[in-house]
Amino acid sequence: MKKVLLAIAVIALIGCASCSKEKDCKCQANLGTVTIDLGTTHITEGNCSDLETTFSGYELVTCTKI
Repeated sequence: MKKVLLAIAVIALIGCASCSKEKDCKCQANLGTVTIDLGTTHITEGNCSDLETTFSGYELVTCTKI
């Protein structure tokens, strides 16, 4: 039983290690009623939301995964 659980754990770790953490994010600046496309950014770690900027509770830059 221990060997089966160990084999499952090893397979799960290999599956997680092979996942790519790289992402392409599309960002936009929101200035009141005006929205400006900032283009795309390639990141190797983290989430697209890590690129977002807020000021006094207002989202100035929003980024989504593409």
